Amino acid sequence: MRKEHFEVFEGQGEMLGFSQAVRVGDTIYVSGTVGIGEGMSIPEGIGEQMALVYRNVAETLAHFGATMANVVEQVVYVTDIAAASGALDVRKAAFPQGQLPASTMVEVSGLALSQLKVEIRVTARLDI
Repeated sequence: MRKEHFEVFEGQGEMLGFSQAVRVGDTIYVSGTVGIGEGMSIPEGIGEQMALVYRNVAETLAHFGATMANVVEQVVYVTDIAAASGALDVRKAAFPQGQLPASTMVEVSGLALSQLKVEIRVTARLDI
């Protein structure tokens, strides 16, 4: 079975030591994605960061011909679980109605950059 890698920006694997996403067969694994936008901007609020994370995940999935409807599982890492629970509407809006994936939310002490408040990892299937 062939393995295809995707890097959000060229040289990511060499510079950071990981691929943003890997497809093996009909399964796509999207590594921890954060809410960094154009020009490396990071919104202040967790809801805004979360919305940007989901946009970034959707763009990564599109590279493989998938959408958020193909996501079967997500793990959401947050630095403040109470604040993240307040952004439930953002999580629901990221997926087509009635197609929410299995999900786990975990509070962590920190992420790669001190301004980051949320990081999301997803697994998607092309055969659904």
